[in-house]
Amino acid sequence: MTNLLLSILTGILLTLSFPKFNFSFLAWIALVPLLIVTYNTRPKTAFLFGLIAGVITYCGILYWIVPTFTAAGEPRILGIFCLLLLAIYCSLYVAVFCVLNSFLSKSLPLCRSRFRRNKRGIKGDLPFAPAFLWVSLEYIRAHLFSGFPWGIIGYSQWNFLQIIQIADITGIYGVSFLIVTVNTALSLILAPCGRGEGEGNIKIQNLIVATVLFSFVLVYGIFSLKNYTGDKLPSIKIAVLQGNIDQYKKWDNSYRQEIIEAYTKLVKKAMKYKPDIVVWPESAVPGYLLMERDLYDWVKGLAIQSKCYHLVGTVQCKDKNIYNSAFIFTPDGRLLDEYSKIHLVPFGETIPLKPLLSRYIKTLNELGDISSGDRHTVFSIHPTNKIVLRTNKIVLRTNKIVLRTGRTTTLSANICFESIFPDLIRRFSKHGSDIIVNITNDGWYLKTSAPYQHFTFNIFRAIENRKPVVRSA
Repeated sequence: MTNLLLSILTGILLTLSFPKFNFSFLAWIALVPLLIVTYNTRPKTAFLFGLIAGVITYCGILYWIVPTFTAAGEPRILGIFCLLLLAIYCSLYVAVFCVLNSFLSKSLPLCRSRFRRNKRGIKGDLPFAPAFLWVSLEYIRAHLFSGFPWGIIGYSQWNFLQIIQIADITGIYGVSFLIVTVNTALSLILAPCGRGEGEGNIKIQNLIVATVLFSFVLVYGIFSLKNYTGDKLPSIKIAVLQGNIDQYKKWDNSYRQEIIEAYTKLVKKAMKYKPDIVVWPESAVPGYLLMERDLYDWVKGLAIQSKCYHLVGTVQCKDKNIYNSAFIFTPDGRLLDEYSKIHLVPFGETIPLKPLLSRYIKTLNELGDISSGDRHTVFSIHPTNKIVLRTNKIVLRTNKIVLRTGRTTTLSANICFESIFPDLIRRFSKHGSDIIVNITNDGWYLKTSAPYQHFTFNIFRAIENRKPVVRSA
């Protein structure tokens, strides 16, 4: 019973560490109860308790799946089923961690790698092995089956800016590694994992190692924040639109004119600040921009009227395929280039094994019609109208504006779900993007914690790439 309660406690503490609760400090102790369980149980039993802790954690973090389904008119039972399915899948990684850590605690006293402290041969422990296991499993989950890195423990520290600066070296996984290391050191203090001479000293050594590592990361973060000036950043004024359109009005033709008027009003309001570029949210245009002349002329007219670039989220149909895209218009109303979403949302924009699963879940026949793009587009802009267009499709597959005077500013757009994938965003940065733009439509999630959780990913993308992130949601 004690082990069950400890597993449940870990699940509750982890849930409370993430938005909307935002008790980030709890992440530093959340794994302690579960780690203690793994020290005192057999691997098979550890798997069960890990699964319990994981299901509680991910049901708490991902609960928004249920209201999203019901708001879309789908049966609540289907939403609950999908939530449990995804929570169990994510929990398997926690369960595997518990199994491996249980084996580790039996084979290596105090769950550690050995080292000699002095000539007398007193052996100590480094609490890094569990952290390495945890982070390795997070990495696998972020890539396997197209990847689902939602709920990685490092993201709980999104508002602890001094600690998360280390992400520019290690990525999000370095933050997770530090959190699990601290949890391990604390768990070894509380759990009687070893016996014999020097056990007390060994536990203190573990705590010292974790404290030194934490202090190093903290000092690095303070130093980074103090010395980061942003001098190399482009000087550009960006206006971000947020139409706040009800998700379930967007594709209802009876609200089409209302949406057009709302965004026209926002653009005219933004014009007062004389922006260089206006960024619209994902799928802001209520229709197919390239197929419907009135919509195309509307956006083109706003670009000309505002005398600036417009990055517009829309859907498009090309070669009988539908894409979730972003188009950029020049100040003279020309369509400069486009980007189509590469990493699609599973069971939303794309359905894995659709022919098989749709036989049993009829709702899936109405989903997953979006096609994936294949270009990592980098847009190049300048706040003047004096531009010459040059295309380079071989190296970066981008359209660049060569300036007659001044400096080119480059930016890349990622759409919605793509912002949670560090590798994808890093490719845009390597291709020369000065500014990372995330356009998203979080209206699906109503007033749940999902939009808040989604927002936090972008903080890490900014730190990892040392590039500003602009978000239109």
